[in-house]
Amino acid sequence: MKRVVIAGGGVSGLVCSYIFKQHHGVDVKILEPRTVGGEFLAGGLKYIHRTDLMEWMLEKLDLLWSHYTINGGIMLRGEVHPYPKVFQQLSKDQADRIQADHYRKTRRTEPNEHSSQAMNDPASVKPRRALRCNFADMITGLASSAEIVRSGLTQVEEDHVVLSGGGTLPYDFLVLTIPLWVIKRVAKFYVPDGVAMKLNVATVNPKRDRFARWDYVYTPYTPEDCIHRLSPSGGGYSVEANGDLDKQAMYSDLNFIFPDGWYIETPNEGLKGHLLPLDSQPQLPENVALLGRFAKWDPRATTDVTLDESIDLAKRWLG
Repeated sequence: MKRVVIAGGGVSGLVCSYIFKQHHGVDVKILEPRTVGGEFLAGGLKYIHRTDLMEWMLEKLDLLWSHYTINGGIMLRGEVHPYPKVFQQLSKDQADRIQADHYRKTRRTEPNEHSSQAMNDPASVKPRRALRCNFADMITGLASSAEIVRSGLTQVEEDHVVLSGGGTLPYDFLVLTIPLWVIKRVAKFYVPDGVAMKLNVATVNPKRDRFARWDYVYTPYTPEDCIHRLSPSGGGYSVEANGDLDKQAMYSDLNFIFPDGWYIETPNEGLKGHLLPLDSQPQLPENVALLGRFAKWDPRATTDVTLDESIDLAKRWLG
């Protein structure tokens, strides 16, 4: 029996556990002291990229799903334009300036040679294909087959982890889906410093819906330089702002975005947001892998990518 320990019960850890459990002769345990599913349901914009393997997994979970093409927008001079298609109608200097300004707004730092690896990079002009499903049901379905140990970890050794609640858990293979800065505290192998912007998400209900046709709208230019994106959520919108939340600045930007009036629910503050580039890469033992956006420090490590990597990892380790 091969023993696999997965640190972190967010969507990445749940997907990884689901895939490993498709193999015989493997014992899989997830360490998660807090909310199963992590911040996936609490964040703002959420969609599943359409791939054959994602369709396979959702069917295996007996979930209803449908195809759609993501209709993204960007607000420029008070009007929303198709994104990233509008960039084809601008000069390269204009498009580069907007991209750089949005980078500065979301990360509070200057773009550099790593900027093309950033989230929300508008370089792609291809239609984005996605799958609609009930995300809460997806998390529930993935969790139903998982064995979850209600503990974090305080130390990673070469063949076992030390649990935060006391005791140890042996492993043959270890998958870390927890944030890189947590891995750095508990692991003996080399891990570089990683910094993520704080993300604040609030649900806003406008008196007049100006954005019904859009799946998301980027807002690189707002009066207080606060809100950088909005996306549908229930009957209203999730609005996102990075850094330490200034509610007065957020309210000023909301007046600009929703000039006909709005009311807001309590913001969900201090989530994990945009990633700042690493200056080097971790050095991992052969039986340890990083998985998911905040462990791999890869903004493009979306759920479909995590699914692909979990399948490849299971094949490599389990045959």
